[in-house]
Amino acid sequence: MSSFVELPPTEYSATAFTSFDPGATNFTTGNALALMWSSQLAYETGKPRTIDVVGDTWKFASVFPFSKQKVDIVASFDTTGILGERADAIILAFAGTDPAVWETLATDFNIRLTKDTDTHIGFQAALDAARPEIDRAIAMSQHTGKPLYIAGHSLGAALAALAASFAASSGSPPKAVYTFGMPRVGGEQFQTAYNANLGSVTYRLVHGLDVVARVPMSELGYRHVGCVLQCESGKKFDPAAMSPLVSDVPEFSLGLAHTLVSSIESLLSGHSLSLPGPGTFGPLFKYLPPPIRDHLQDRYYNALTP
Repeated sequence: MSSFVELPPTEYSATAFTSFDPGATNFTTGNALALMWSSQLAYETGKPRTIDVVGDTWKFASVFPFSKQKVDIVASFDTTGILGERADAIILAFAGTDPAVWETLATDFNIRLTKDTDTHIGFQAALDAARPEIDRAIAMSQHTGKPLYIAGHSLGAALAALAASFAASSGSPPKAVYTFGMPRVGGEQFQTAYNANLGSVTYRLVHGLDVVARVPMSELGYRHVGCVLQCESGKKFDPAAMSPLVSDVPEFSLGLAHTLVSSIESLLSGHSLSLPGPGTFGPLFKYLPPPIRDHLQDRYYNALTP
């Protein structure tokens, strides 16, 4: 991972897990906030000190970063994440796309559906590389009796859904799956099988105009999974707005395409488009079109912060 997606330890919330409830049977904002921050920490695999400092602050007994890279003509990937243990839960979180790491972009754009699993071939290859870490998370949960939570942002959200599906097929489904800015992961066959096992405990959050949550388009045969919770750009997530189980929203619309084009025109005219953000490159985020800016990590954890 690179400075585009990393944060210094001082910019992490010390209270991210204050309202975390491992025994919750439904969606909670406190759990979503904790798991969104965990998904942010998954971007720090190149900064072990950050992981150690933040993990201690959040009272993790241990946090193991992992990174799996491959460059291949069929599927290239750079799968990164963290596996953490707290006194009350096991947490597996995946990092998303880093614009400075071309392998993650290659994964995103490898959009053919696999014939056997009916899933995005790029996402599936990236997830398969992390099977040992998923097996370890399952074993930790079984050995300790602690619930397993799986989370991710962006590409990492897609990997979280696939990891949850694998865990369920292994007889150890997670307690809940929290995803943030998740793209569509598979087709109708995958959607049906996934929702039958995990749909009611998969919470898919979409902030504002987030473009990644709208692709790959359903016209290509892709379908979303789980329950969706949306909020307007810059607003807070309201648990009461959680959707029914089966929902393929949001769609990529002509209006969103027009917003992207208009944003680029405004940028070329020298106008700021959005709010700045955290991290080394945060001041430049104001030049990002809203559908891209709404996708970034801080838009999600800010929309969950009381």
